[in-house]
Amino acid sequence: MFQAFMVRDFRLLWGGNLVSGLGSWLLVVAAPAHVLVATGSLLATGLVVAAEYLPFLLLGPAAGVLVDRVDRRLLLIGTDVARAGAVALMFAADQAPWVVHVAVLAESVATVVSRPAMQAHIPAVVGTGPLLSSVNALQAVVTGTVRLVGGPLGAALLVVVGFPVLVGIDVATYLVSALALAMTRSSGRPGAAGTRPSF
Repeated sequence: MFQAFMVRDFRLLWGGNLVSGLGSWLLVVAAPAHVLVATGSLLATGLVVAAEYLPFLLLGPAAGVLVDRVDRRLLLIGTDVARAGAVALMFAADQAPWVVHVAVLAESVATVVSRPAMQAHIPAVVGTGPLLSSVNALQAVVTGTVRLVGGPLGAALLVVVGFPVLVGIDVATYLVSALALAMTRSSGRPGAAGTRPSF
């Protein structure tokens, strides 16, 4: 499973994905909690949760079509930058709690596009040979771990450091991921998956 880490581009891709994934899950609990404290409204809090998941229901199939037509590496960089910008809107949440809904919705839309792009880009990085199955297993472990740890960690950080610092951390994770992707050399064009990864 860990042989994939010998591939330079996979190390960058995996590291960026891990960091941005953790950043995303930090706000899954913290964003609705902040809105609840700021507004006292269960409706407003519920709408934050709806904004997190509605794009996945409505845009999933369309995202797959988009991923099949564009350079996936550039798309991944673009979605990370877009998510960083969306999350940065939450710096204004203390003055206008409703911006959390807009920010979460925009972040979720970009995430809907990012996930299939990442899945489709991995073969271009590690090839379609024996490494691919072990990489998929590794990705599943990482995804599960991030989802398990991210929410509770975000809630704890919300109490300890406050919402603006948490927002800043999330913005930084997306920018780190975009930088890591920009440093990769693997082609992101559809149909460019190879069989000989670059070490």
